[in-house]
Amino acid sequence: MALLHPTSELVAVAWLKGLSGLNNLVATDLPADATSWAASGFTQVLTVGGSPSLDFPLANPVVSLDFWANAPGSGKPPWNKANQLAEVARRGMLDHDAVQRALTLPAAYNNARCVTVYPLTEPRRVRDDAAEFARYTMDALFSWVEVPR
Repeated sequence: MALLHPTSELVAVAWLKGLSGLNNLVATDLPADATSWAASGFTQVLTVGGSPSLDFPLANPVVSLDFWANAPGSGKPPWNKANQLAEVARRGMLDHDAVQRALTLPAAYNNARCVTVYPLTEPRRVRDDAAEFARYTMDALFSWVEVPR
């Protein structure tokens, strides 16, 4: 059986999971049980645009990153915790050794290699959450290629 092609969201999730400080709590959907990520926060990934290469198989997606934090029972959003997650990601994008690396994707997919990851916006506070979660958001460009297994 042939392996599936990687997707930009899978690549972004795998790259972010490799950063020390995000505690592997990275996915495309926020977990329903907020207590499961209350201690460390959560990073959510969503592809929002980009332009593929016309000459060779290089993907260049723009990815929206949301950094969530909550403090059950406190009634006060933990803004600093969410902001620190955003800073871990932003600083990881500035570390050239962290950016250009091979990524192991789930077993059904070919792997990928990040060529470039860089921030397009500064992390910014989002104040629209009725559940009193803290959320920072930023956009980043991930350039990557598929690597057959």
